[in-house]
Amino acid sequence: MKSVLTIAGLDPSGGAGILADVRTIRALGFHPSSVVTVITFQNTCEIFGVEVVDADSIRRQISAVLNDLDLAGIKIGLVCSEESARAIADSISDLEVPKVLDPVLKATVGFEFSNVRVYEVLAEICDVVTPNAYEASAMSGIEVGDLDSALKACRIIRNKFGCNVVVTGGSLGGRDLIHDGTVIEHGMIRGEVHGTGCVYSTALTCYLAKGLELREACKRAREFVHKAVLNSVEVGRCLRVVNV
Repeated sequence: MKSVLTIAGLDPSGGAGILADVRTIRALGFHPSSVVTVITFQNTCEIFGVEVVDADSIRRQISAVLNDLDLAGIKIGLVCSEESARAIADSISDLEVPKVLDPVLKATVGFEFSNVRVYEVLAEICDVVTPNAYEASAMSGIEVGDLDSALKACRIIRNKFGCNVVVTGGSLGGRDLIHDGTVIEHGMIRGEVHGTGCVYSTALTCYLAKGLELREACKRAREFVHKAVLNSVEVGRCLRVVNV
């Protein structure tokens, strides 16, 4: 059975990160495998801190997976150090499978996880990058606040790193934007639902692993997230989480 690998952080409350990725990968017909980059101390209400897994441990986790499983795709999420990013890049750059990077710079509640240089290292070896407006601003150097500025940011990032770019999230009025100018309408989500970015990028990885071209894979991934949001559940005191 083909596997999709998620290289990301652990959210112990299960709303985002690796646990959300694993549910998505299994729902879309692949065997989920995972490499932990960061242990976060969080629940649905608050983030208390993080503990970064050292680069050698990340490298050894990846090596163990690659030596055994038949990978169809790789999704990369939260990474908190350049050393970790380089260990990941060195380990997977030669693999001929779709690689999707979901940069995570800052949590909705304001907690700063990482810096843009970490994701610049990883963007150079990935096929698709899926920043939200804030992350696209950081990676491109221009302020993203509407579709026009998002398209400029997409093209700057694409030219800089040679990857496909999809700007996602509610900041664009319920629309995703691909670097070629394609707009995917999905409507605004009422209230904060935890884990949508993780599920989107992982679903996109799975659809690319199934052989879909980028536009169709983006469309299917957004439809998958929309259904997951409609099925979202309350599992804690503060946020709903996507239910795949």
